Amino acid sequence: MTTPTLEFNYDISCPFAYIASTRITSLASRITANLHWRPVLLGAIYRATSAPQGAAGSASDVFNPTKKAVTARSMRRTLKRYNVPYNPPPQHPRKTVDALRLLYFVDEEQGQRERLTHALFRAYWVEGRDVADRRVLLEVGRECGVEGAEGWTEEVFKDTAARARLEEETGKAIARGAFGVPGFWVPEVGWRDFQGERNVGRFYWGQDRMHFVEADLLAMRCGYAGEWRHVQGLKSLVPRCTTTNRLSWRVRVDFWYDFSSPWAFLGWTQLPRLQRMFGEKLEIVLKPFLLGILFREIGAPNLPASAASAQKAIYSRQDHADWVRFWNSVNEQEGRPDKAIEFHWADVFPIRTPTVLRCAIVEPACVPFLYRACWEKNSNVADDSVLTTVLNDAGFDGVDIVRRSAEQEIKEKLRSLTAEAKEVGICGVPSYRVFHEDKAGGWTDVSGVIWGQDELSVVEDVIAGWNSNEGDSPTAEPEKSGNMPLKESRL
Repeated sequence: MTTPTLEFNYDISCPFAYIASTRITSLASRITANLHWRPVLLGAIYRATSAPQGAAGSASDVFNPTKKAVTARSMRRTLKRYNVPYNPPPQHPRKTVDALRLLYFVDEEQGQRERLTHALFRAYWVEGRDVADRRVLLEVGRECGVEGAEGWTEEVFKDTAARARLEEETGKAIARGAFGVPGFWVPEVGWRDFQGERNVGRFYWGQDRMHFVEADLLAMRCGYAGEWRHVQGLKSLVPRCTTTNRLSWRVRVDFWYDFSSPWAFLGWTQLPRLQRMFGEKLEIVLKPFLLGILFREIGAPNLPASAASAQKAIYSRQDHADWVRFWNSVNEQEGRPDKAIEFHWADVFPIRTPTVLRCAIVEPACVPFLYRACWEKNSNVADDSVLTTVLNDAGFDGVDIVRRSAEQEIKEKLRSLTAEAKEVGICGVPSYRVFHEDKAGGWTDVSGVIWGQDELSVVEDVIAGWNSNEGDSPTAEPEKSGNMPLKESRL
C-alpha cells in the first residue's frame, strides 16, 4: 500500500483557491497523502493561455449579466456549504506576486508554508487587508507565527531563489494543463485521456472536482491506479450537507435542457438515480428549450467553448470524460440499475435541435431515444429523415411525430419554454429548479437556478430540505470518512 503525493496549486487572489485551501488538508489526511503546497502566479497562467479576461482580469469579467448572477448565487451556496468565512475586499483582484514569493521564501517543512498560506488567504478574503502592500505581508507573517518572521524586512522580497521557484512552479502548472486555479497534481497516477492515450501524472482544476482527486488517491493507494470503480462508496466522496434522502413532503425538480449540450445529456442520465434516491414524493419535470436562442438573448456566445482558451477547451473535454467515468462507476457499484453511458462526441456539432425539441414536446416518452441518438449513436438528428428513423427504430410513429412537431401549437410551446428559461434566469444547461409543496398545495421555489450537472449534490441537498438562504448549515462533507477499503477482486 503506497503513500500517494498531492500537489496543490493556488494563488491568494482566487476565491475558489481560498475555498479549496480550507478543504485540502482534511482530504489529504483522510488518505494519508503527502500534501505539497505549491503557489503559482495566476496572472502568468492567464497570459500564457491567452485567457479572454487578460492577465490582470478575473474570470467573471467576461460573463454576461445572467451568468454572473447564477455563478454569484452558486458561490454564496458553496461558501455556506463549507462554512467558509468570506468578506471580499473592495478592490479585486489585488496583486499577489510578493505574497507568493514570500510563500516560497519560507520553509514548507513543519507546516510553515501552509500556516502562512492560511493567514494570507484570511487577510485577503476575510480581513480585507491589502496583500499587495509589503508592510502588510510582513505583519501577516509575524502575526501567524512563521519561524524567523520577527526579523523579516523588505529584503525578503528580493530573494532570488524564491522568485525562481515561483516562476518554475507556475511553468510546471501550465505545462500540466493549468488555465486557472485551484489546481491539483497527482504525479504518480497512470490514466488514459479522452483520446485513449496513456499518461502518467494527472492535473485537476477546481475545488468542485476534489472528489475526483480523492478517488484517484484512494485507488492508487490500494493498487488500482486510475480505476475509480474499485473505490468503495465512490458517490459518497461528493460532499453533502444532509444525511437523509427520506422525504416527508412533495418536491418538484424542473430539469431544463437542450439536446445540443453534452453536459445536459450527462445531467439527464442521472435523473433516474435521483428518482430512486427520493422515491414517489419527488416529481421530475422535463423542460426543453432552445439554448441557442437563450444565448443570443442574454449575450452569450453560441459555442461557449469557442470563447474559452484553447487549454481550457481541451480540459473541458477531459472533464466530461471524467464525469462519464464517474457516473458509470457509480452505476456499476449500485448494481447497474441504469444503462451504462456510452458517450460519443457528435461528428456534426453544434447539433441543430429545434425539431428534436419539438418532438420531445409532442411525445415525452421519446426523450431517452433522442438523447442517446445525439450523444451515443452519433445520429445526425438535424436531418428529418434520420430523426424519423430514430423514432421508428424506438417503436414510435416517426413520421407522425415529426409532422406534429411542425404544428403551430407545438412551436408556440417551445417558444414559451425558451422565454420562460430567460425569465427565470437560466444561463446554460443543464439547469435545475427545486420546489417544495407548501401548505396550500402550491409550489415554492427553494433553490433558484442551479446550473450544471456537477451541482447535483446541491440539488440532492435542497430536495432533502437543506436551505441555502436561512440560518446555519452543517458543513458539506463526504458521507464516509477515513481510509475507505477497496474491493479485493476486480469487478
